[in-house]
Amino acid sequence: MLPDRLKKSLLLSLFCLFAAPPSHALQVVEGVEGKTLFVKVSLRDLNRISIEGGRVRLVKSADDGMLTGSADAATGQALIQPLAKDSFGVFVFSQSGKTYTLVLQPQDIPGETIVIKETAVPASVAAKPGEIERAASYQQAIKKMIQALAGEGLPEGLEVKKTWEEIRLWKGSRFALEHVLTGHSLVGEQYRLFNVSDAPVRVAEQEFYKKGVLAVSVRDLTVESGRSTQVFVVKRNE
Repeated sequence: MLPDRLKKSLLLSLFCLFAAPPSHALQVVEGVEGKTLFVKVSLRDLNRISIEGGRVRLVKSADDGMLTGSADAATGQALIQPLAKDSFGVFVFSQSGKTYTLVLQPQDIPGETIVIKETAVPASVAAKPGEIERAASYQQAIKKMIQALAGEGLPEGLEVKKTWEEIRLWKGSRFALEHVLTGHSLVGEQYRLFNVSDAPVRVAEQEFYKKGVLAVSVRDLTVESGRSTQVFVVKRNE
């Protein structure tokens, strides 16, 4: 038989154990671009997403109505909560330019902490002149950059960054930066322009010229309602 004092101490310990709030579970996943990572998330609590040795810049789902929360610029982490009970995919954009695909599996569990292990970023390939800089003329270098943006081969010496940054343009449109190609002297930007109005839109390349822009090319100068086109912009790497 246990003394009354020990019984009380044991009961108190058990009470504290079961009454304590559950802590966030930790999930560590290997960050590999192009690979889908499946993670459990809480339906009722906030979930944290962080990148080991890096920073989260943006978390984006295909449908904004399925996810709430955002990345915090100060901490480099994201706090998110699913608004749907079914599994769905999100993209996690890192500060280093990498993009990870997660499939969130909402469950009735306490908040989860998801850590993406990011491999070290190698030294920039754009740190020294590449194939574009060896072009016969400046005009040829710009042409090569536009061809690279259009998917007609990737010259040696360009650093590729995938992203998704929406930019306010004009009423009835959506405009987002999709890819950035960085060379030693030039930077190429590939944008996606959506026509969300009820009528066709005529696009003028001159509208995208601003300080530092060397060339602009629009794949389709007329964009039908509900369709999209690509806009290629070449700038100096300053």
